[in-house]
Amino acid sequence: MRLILLSALLIVSCKLLSQNKGLSFNQTYNNYITTPNNSAINVTNNFTIEFWLQPSKTETWAVLLQEGKCTTALSSYNVAINTDSTISFTFNCTGNCNDVNSYKCTTKIYATVCVHVAISYSSTGVKMYYNGILQPGQYTTGGYCGNLYSSADPLLIGVYRFLNGTLGSYYDGLLDELRIWGKVLTPSEILASYQDTLLGNETNLRLYYKFNTPIYGTGITVNNYATATGSALNGLTYSTNTTTPYNSNSCFINTEIEEHTTNINEFRVYPNPATNNIIITGKNIKQIEIYNLLGEKMYSIQSPQITNDIDITSIQKGIYFIKIFDKENVYIEKIVKQ
Repeated sequence: MRLILLSALLIVSCKLLSQNKGLSFNQTYNNYITTPNNSAINVTNNFTIEFWLQPSKTETWAVLLQEGKCTTALSSYNVAINTDSTISFTFNCTGNCNDVNSYKCTTKIYATVCVHVAISYSSTGVKMYYNGILQPGQYTTGGYCGNLYSSADPLLIGVYRFLNGTLGSYYDGLLDELRIWGKVLTPSEILASYQDTLLGNETNLRLYYKFNTPIYGTGITVNNYATATGSALNGLTYSTNTTTPYNSNSCFINTEIEEHTTNINEFRVYPNPATNNIIITGKNIKQIEIYNLLGEKMYSIQSPQITNDIDITSIQKGIYFIKIFDKENVYIEKIVKQ
């Protein structure tokens, strides 16, 4: 139920329906993607990495991205899901794994739940955003160290290369909309675009995997839609099985809930932004629910207790989604509590 509710909240625009495919990995079959070495994505400072993920499980250490390796002191960075269900960005400025630095987001992710993650690195330090909102975190080792080591190794997706050169810690779950930028996206830029596809020609967009083209098994090309780098950064899948990794419905299709952006029942929610109360007008309202951006239910009321005037004084300031149910449909709208 939590998966369905959280995923439903992510559908706030008809544009999202164009993101109809993601790529599912199965760690049982050693799935991963290798991306050719290219100076355009050997990012060392002032960059942002974005992706959607829907992990199948979070109890094991799994690596989402790795640039460089510890072998012969060639380490640059990796992004991993930890055993405590948090995400870490681990980075290195010398290449030597004895000089590792690591930043961990405090907010946990959950198995089968879709979350958009954005990670930026600059002189202001590491920042991590979930669903467009800056999250708390801390350095568990070291801190900002300047320019990262520029690795000449391929970017690995969904796997980790250990000191002895072997591969492991495969990711199990869905990835979608992977983007690497040669700039630090502002909070407003992340919030404005994380729920939408890109054109590919955006300034300083270095790598863009939509995962929409047919992908089943090993040796399949993963198309890069960043105009600046094009086919030079097409990836290649690897697997010990002919059917995985594979295209699957993205986070936006898995909801199985119909959303009416046309507001056919003439629902209206105002004022927005709101402070202490919101007014809801419409017919045959059966239930009203309010969720935060991580899918946690903050308010719920059912008929016949429903009134048009909803008291939200107990809800903290922030961005929320309100769901209004009538007899057959669900209407979803983003609201801001000031």
